[in-house]
Amino acid sequence: MKKQILNIVGAIAIGSFLLVSCSESHDEASHDNTEMTHEHAATYQCPMDCEDGKTYDAAGKCPVCGMDLAEVEHQH
Repeated sequence: MKKQILNIVGAIAIGSFLLVSCSESHDEASHDNTEMTHEHAATYQCPMDCEDGKTYDAAGKCPVCGMDLAEVEHQH
């Protein structure tokens, strides 16, 4: 009787774990796609153009002059 109860509890625990882990990975995948869209939407460039038009996909500082990179507006 104890073995049957342990087997049932174990099966419920494993089933719950699988349901939770599958739903989290799906949510993370859709979240990653959203981040990719945002990353590709913005590009950054040194306002002093130290590197002759070189752009970056993340905000930061220019490696040449140390100024904050400015977001470049896309022309469509």
